[in-house]
Amino acid sequence: MTDDDKKVSIALPGEWALQKTLGPVLTEIGDDLKRLYSKGRDKIIEKAYKKIEDPEDGKSANLRVAHDVLTNGAFTDEEICAEYFGGILASSRTTDGKSDDAIQLLDTIKSLSAKQLHLHYVLYNSLNKLLVAGQEHINVGQATEVQKKETWFALNELAGIGIKYDTDFNILHRQGLVISYQTSTHKIDEKRVLPYAKAGPTTYGILLYSVAHNLLGDWRKFSSQIFPDFEGIALPTLYAFGVSELLEKAGIKAQES
Repeated sequence: MTDDDKKVSIALPGEWALQKTLGPVLTEIGDDLKRLYSKGRDKIIEKAYKKIEDPEDGKSANLRVAHDVLTNGAFTDEEICAEYFGGILASSRTTDGKSDDAIQLLDTIKSLSAKQLHLHYVLYNSLNKLLVAGQEHINVGQATEVQKKETWFALNELAGIGIKYDTDFNILHRQGLVISYQTSTHKIDEKRVLPYAKAGPTTYGILLYSVAHNLLGDWRKFSSQIFPDFEGIALPTLYAFGVSELLEKAGIKAQES
């Protein structure tokens, strides 16, 4: 299917996208779908459909995953929630529809608020870009290698894009999505400080980020391949692997000693 064909398909009534995304499992959960909040349901299906490389591949979504995604995800119309639920729905599609391998990841998505998913997205989107730009092709399956890549952010910018850093880093830590985190200030000179946040990533966090893109099969390429941005989701411009680089990106020159 060409990109133009896909655009036309998305513009068609939702039944088309439902059939192509869910496959035969649609007949088993059709009545349940009708009872769901239609705006949230349709948004998830649209996001999932866009993440499928070939909607004509004849694959079927896993019944267990599809039912859980739609019954839990339909009751929000937040874009970030639709991206994550849509990604895991798309990732459950197989030839026989029997793969429920990502069910634990789905439980994690269900356990997080929209703002917590946004924070997770910000962290791993930034980490992905830093690794690829720096050509740091680490073994992302090796926890000790991943955890060393603490990513730093300017707190004021995180607050400006709606991140609740004062509580939500703790939630991500509890869910195994960061191994460590800190919010504090860095003294620039006698008059200035930089409020910052830094977090240590985890392999599980990379897996969750990958499944949200329907790229779970490519998760080991996280440090060498850019995963696309989600449309319309706010991202920071200031992020780095250390405070010196963060200050440089912010255009802040520290006082020389």
